[in-house]
Amino acid sequence: MAKKVLIIDDSPEDAKAVSGVFEKSGINIVHLNDAFDAMDAIYKEVPDLIVLDILMPDLGGYELCRMIKADELAKNIPVVMYSRLDKNIDKFWAFRSGANAFVNKGERSQELLNVCLETIENNPVSLEIKGQLLSAKSQTDNPTNASAKENLIKDFNLIKEIDAEGDILAVKILGTINRYFKYDCAMIAFSDKKENAPLFFDTGCISLSESVFEEIKQKVSIKNPRVNIVLQKEKTEEISSLDRFFIKYEYEINAQPRIIGYLYLYAKNNLNSSELKLLGTIKDLVEHIMRLRHFKLCNDENKSGANPKKLYTQLDFDRILSYECGWHKRNGAPLCLAFIEIESFDSMENNYGSQYTDLLLAKISNFLSGCLGDGDFIYRNEDNIFAILMTNSNSETAKEKLEYLVGKIKDPSSLIFDDEEIRVKAAALMLNDRYKSHYEYIDALYDVLDMARHSKNDILLK
Repeated sequence: MAKKVLIIDDSPEDAKAVSGVFEKSGINIVHLNDAFDAMDAIYKEVPDLIVLDILMPDLGGYELCRMIKADELAKNIPVVMYSRLDKNIDKFWAFRSGANAFVNKGERSQELLNVCLETIENNPVSLEIKGQLLSAKSQTDNPTNASAKENLIKDFNLIKEIDAEGDILAVKILGTINRYFKYDCAMIAFSDKKENAPLFFDTGCISLSESVFEEIKQKVSIKNPRVNIVLQKEKTEEISSLDRFFIKYEYEINAQPRIIGYLYLYAKNNLNSSELKLLGTIKDLVEHIMRLRHFKLCNDENKSGANPKKLYTQLDFDRILSYECGWHKRNGAPLCLAFIEIESFDSMENNYGSQYTDLLLAKISNFLSGCLGDGDFIYRNEDNIFAILMTNSNSETAKEKLEYLVGKIKDPSSLIFDDEEIRVKAAALMLNDRYKSHYEYIDALYDVLDMARHSKNDILLK
């Protein structure tokens, strides 16, 4: 009977190259590009061997291999890991995770085939095990709850304390995650300070030894971090080594050029596939909150500083916009980008000089910054156009914000400026799937602004 090999690799090109060589040798190939479906596929396909990539998004090869070897039936199927990672430490962790063999992707596909044939011969899956796999239900099999992701996003959107003390926010985040992803231990850290920032732990019903805490400390780039247990439960088991956890997800959150936080999730046993499929969303949601927290704290520092005109730089705003566009598209949340242009700026500068207009821009900058809600960002470009990014704002909310902002800027009795009538044009554009990148989104908004310049209305929202 022809042998069957399950290839789990997120690269279609790599999988295709391997499949061609295997099929010529009479081996049946099943390819998966989503590691989350692996356990269900093992029970359905009952392969003689699993070829497993290491570098995959969300669920990596080491973690998946540990899951397979922790499953009472699936552990009998040999695993060959193949990756472009070829250092001794990579091979060490492959075998430590339970792999039967390791092949570098740089080798010819024929070399992988030879190793796989040898591994199948030395580790045959018995007919008894195959029968049990076919008749059994995967331990990770669980009907996917289509609304789980929507509810998770809704619950995260209820977390408003993004600039609260770290322990308060940590409890909110970890408590929300645990309702959907049943970890045994979790750690979250906000790098608000360069050193001595606390690591917030939820250790559930387990206690961690000092050596485990020290090992986790070594993983973060925080100098002299402090341990803080934020959620307390009665302890029933002690963990003396991180190797006791079959599942380990360790994410670092970046707001270039620095790391702004960490999220570590550990589980002793396999989790069901529905939970695992939420991992990417969980990471995105936590990253979103951490970035909002980082930028809000930075913005508060800027507003309290001596330079009232200091806003986000173009590079910062470009990164923020790129990230927010991607996040809102993935999660189906509304996003609006607006331009506010001071039409009479050039004439005022000609009539009164640059000192006058500099003061005007500083006052408008301070006013706009003070009116922005949590998660809203502002940037002023060289053409003295204020770009305002309104996160989680639908068209109705965005229009209300713009009407208020434009009205206050134009109002002679407002505190912004009382010596000159200011003419303002505002254009706003809701994000949708037509824009493949944030650059296309900006270009489209410039088109809307041009339409607004020729419109009788002060505000044009598309």
